Amino acid sequence: MKKRILTLGMVLTLVAVLVAPNAVLAVTTEVTGTVTEGYTFTAPSTVALGSMAPSATPYKADSTDGRLDGNNAAGYTVTGIDEKGTNTGYMVSGSDVLTEKLKISDADASYVNADTAKTFLDSSGITGADISLYVSQLVTYTDPVTAGYTITITFTVTPK
Repeated sequence: MKKRILTLGMVLTLVAVLVAPNAVLAVTTEVTGTVTEGYTFTAPSTVALGSMAPSATPYKADSTDGRLDGNNAAGYTVTGIDEKGTNTGYMVSGSDVLTEKLKISDADASYVNADTAKTFLDSSGITGADISLYVSQLVTYTDPVTAGYTITITFTVTPK
């Protein structure tokens, strides 16, 4: 009899727990995080000057698809320059070097030699900006006739 009462008591307790209204078990988990300063930068794509014949008028081309997005409240500076150790600022093809330095700019004006740092962006505050690269190259009659002249412009992003 004691066993029956004990079993009945357990069954009634179980039924009370299962059918008791508002008997909800709630557990919480906190989610934390910190936003840090950061940016993404995409350099302007390759600029093609094409076939260049000697001329008093410089060959010009541009790439306008560069982009900087960043959340530094103080802003950013983006500069570009040819940093190679030899023939700095000149387009080269193997051992052939053009006579005139390539000129670079952020617009079709205010060009500087490619071996001089050019500021492409100087922002103050959170930034979402397009970065354009304009180039200008004079070709002379004394330049070696060959294909494949290249130069690499290195872009540097500096948070302020």
